[in-house]
Amino acid sequence: MDNQTINQIEQRLGYCFGNKQLLVRAFTHSSFANVENVPDNERMEFFGDAILEYLTSEYLFEHFPRQNEGQLSAMRSKLVSAEGLRPAVDRMGLLEFLQALNNDFSRKAEANLFESVLCAIYLDGGLAAAKQFFLRALQQELDNADGTLQKDPKTLLQEYCQRNKLALSYRLADRSGPDNKPRFRYEILVDGVKQSEGEGSSKKAAEQDAANKLVTKWRIDRCYI
Repeated sequence: MDNQTINQIEQRLGYCFGNKQLLVRAFTHSSFANVENVPDNERMEFFGDAILEYLTSEYLFEHFPRQNEGQLSAMRSKLVSAEGLRPAVDRMGLLEFLQALNNDFSRKAEANLFESVLCAIYLDGGLAAAKQFFLRALQQELDNADGTLQKDPKTLLQEYCQRNKLALSYRLADRSGPDNKPRFRYEILVDGVKQSEGEGSSKKAAEQDAANKLVTKWRIDRCYI
């Protein structure tokens, strides 16, 4: 990896390495390392994963005081997953610099690279530098972390009734309109008593509409597990 490439990577990371070899190693895939007989980034992935878990946990604990342990765990799992990290790596365009023999990467390639880079920055500049990079790279995902807990009204209502040992059922009340443009009306029964009804162009839409009305009426929290 030449100096020009290193400079490009540093610009995209927003961090200048004192020890450039840490950056080079972070971008060295095992397929390349085995052929060139140089260290790969797998140990960095291991350590970076732990750093990422810590920084994510700290951020969620500080910024989402209303969430309980289960909710925080669900949010963290989403953020540190391959799907959660891929957008950040793509935004920075980092995968193109990965030293590998081919481009047939696994679905976790972006996540592994992010963890390696985070580890390299930690080893080079300490926890403060790693935290700055973490916040800068993932700010968009962190700001919307509680969005990972959203559930549809039917699911929320079902879980509420299960917790409170209530019998929940849906009943078709009416079907109207032509076959190519039908309208459905469904009722919700709780312990055999009608509590809500909704309409829609499909069975699913009508049930969701009815559930949404009851979730609002009963003030069931629509945002959190």
